[in-house]
Amino acid sequence: MPPTRPPRQDPDSRLAGLALTLLVHAALVAGWQQARKLRLPEQGEADFVQWVQVEPRLPEAVVAETAPDRPRAHAAPRPVASSAPPTPAREAIAAPVPAEAVAAPAPAPTTEPAAGAARQMIEQAMRDAGAMDRAVRKDSKPTIVAPPDSPQIRMANKFREAAALAPNKWYEAPKIVELVNDGGDGARRFRVLTALGIYCITERSPATSIDMIEKHGKQRITNCGHEHEQPANPQEWRTARD
Repeated sequence: MPPTRPPRQDPDSRLAGLALTLLVHAALVAGWQQARKLRLPEQGEADFVQWVQVEPRLPEAVVAETAPDRPRAHAAPRPVASSAPPTPAREAIAAPVPAEAVAAPAPAPTTEPAAGAARQMIEQAMRDAGAMDRAVRKDSKPTIVAPPDSPQIRMANKFREAAALAPNKWYEAPKIVELVNDGGDGARRFRVLTALGIYCITERSPATSIDMIEKHGKQRITNCGHEHEQPANPQEWRTARD
């Protein structure tokens, strides 16, 4: 079967299609130009909201106290001084009103009942606390009792005193014990036990004169030959709670 050729178009129909295409493009270009010239509708301004925090209104008494004294705007200028004496009526009109009378504070509300009730509550609480403290002190009151004593305890104490009087070794440190001073002058005595021997140091009383201290010194080294001198033992009395 031989190939078939497409039918040939008429030249007039080609021209008509070309003209139609040009006409459509021209219409589109004209519409685009008109659209560019059109003004856009003006948009309204955006709503602007500002929040303002209003302070609470003060009482009239506080406002009257804090408000400054402002000069009166409607005050008339002072007249020129004349030789004639002013009349009493003019003096009364021209006299300024005192600021205390203008800004007289309103009577403050009475708060005496509330203050009295609070004071009574505080006093009652203090009385209750005091009663509780007294009850606790009464229940836990310590009683002073004598230290435990027995023949065995006394013997152990004597052994310790004998060991304290034993001479030291050459490599041991000196033993220093404070003694009881029966003189009553405030002086202090110390017994020093070393490997070479035993001696006492007496520290003068604070009431000693300065001349005596400057001449003879504040401390004296003496012998320890008094049998009545005993070590100053600490207080052994205790309470029942201990």
